[in-house]
Amino acid sequence: MELKDRLKKARKARKMSQVRLAEVTGLDQTTISNLETGKVQSTSKVVEIAHELQVSSRWLATGEGDMDDNVAEFKPKQSPKNDELEMLDTVVIDEDEPLASNEIMLPVFREVEFAAGNGRTQVIENHGAQERFSLTKLAKKGVKPENAALAVAKGDSMETTILDGATLGIDKGTQHIIDGKIYALDHGGMLRIKRLYRLPIDRLRVVSDNSDEYPDEVYDMHAEDAPRVIGRVFWWENFD
Repeated sequence: MELKDRLKKARKARKMSQVRLAEVTGLDQTTISNLETGKVQSTSKVVEIAHELQVSSRWLATGEGDMDDNVAEFKPKQSPKNDELEMLDTVVIDEDEPLASNEIMLPVFREVEFAAGNGRTQVIENHGAQERFSLTKLAKKGVKPENAALAVAKGDSMETTILDGATLGIDKGTQHIIDGKIYALDHGGMLRIKRLYRLPIDRLRVVSDNSDEYPDEVYDMHAEDAPRVIGRVFWWENFD
């Protein structure tokens, strides 16, 4: 069994898509695909891949041993005192309360109808809406506060990664396309959240994680009907 076979076996055993594996390991989906087809026969990220798939890194790299050797190392550590959650007092913050030292108010992108009322929409930043956000989260992602904004996802096209109603963090300072990353788009006045891939001859592939219901779209990046990149989605918060 070669690396390509072991990788595919492990990924399918963990029920993880190529897109998700690429995201958590810092690779792009094309690299994962090339590894599984044998076009690429090695990677320096084999330990990271093994960790995310919860398999033995030695088995994945060389085929020696069993796939599930040392899987105990991936299990969450139990507290020696108590294995139940500790409930803490909830602090409710009034929107009028002054910001804490580690907070910032961010504008919110919204899809609103044109004043003419003809059913057409436009994507507007802020429009009077702002929400508190953690400066620590911005710093962890390397996002400058002046480039940050929020939005709310609508629909199920990006499930199961981003659920309907999830709050999103958008980095307006990153508009260049990194294959496989998620971006906020202004598409003819509609606010869309999609994965993007560059194609030859200045074309763009727009991908939904829920590909069974939402097939890929391809656009000429300079065409009038092409989506405009608002920024990269660097954070999202789902509620079940």
